[in-house]
Amino acid sequence: MSAALKPVPHPDPAEVCAQAVLAHVPLLMREIRSAMRQAAPEGLSVPQFRALLFAQREPGGTVGALATHLGVTLPTASAAVAALAERGLLRVHADPHDRRRRLIRLSAEGRRIVDAAWSRTAAGFAERLSRLPAAQLHTTPQALQALAGALISRS
Repeated sequence: MSAALKPVPHPDPAEVCAQAVLAHVPLLMREIRSAMRQAAPEGLSVPQFRALLFAQREPGGTVGALATHLGVTLPTASAAVAALAERGLLRVHADPHDRRRRLIRLSAEGRRIVDAAWSRTAAGFAERLSRLPAAQLHTTPQALQALAGALISRS
């Protein structure tokens, strides 16, 4: 068989999907982070706001897990938690199973701030997404849910 007649291999759909995820998700996350920072209230640093978002996503998460999420040391995360608790945005409790660990939760005011920033960000994204064809608007949420289900470990 000559080289001109060799069958062209079809790309593996999973590989094509993986390449698309790797190419597009970081760009999307940059847009989300930027929009959320713009929606955050004055007087909160970006790490403090990210700590509030973490507490919303991981109620009862540890200060150590927050440090890992923020990419900072435990003392740095502890200082951020203390500042947010002093402002009434986080509640801090000792872990009933290990008194050395501290658990964090959003306070009602912290939840109000996160919800308001989320709503402003979602409204801005909805405006931008409204330019897509209706069929894409209908299929994208299901595709994202399937993607998350396949990639996020549920251990």
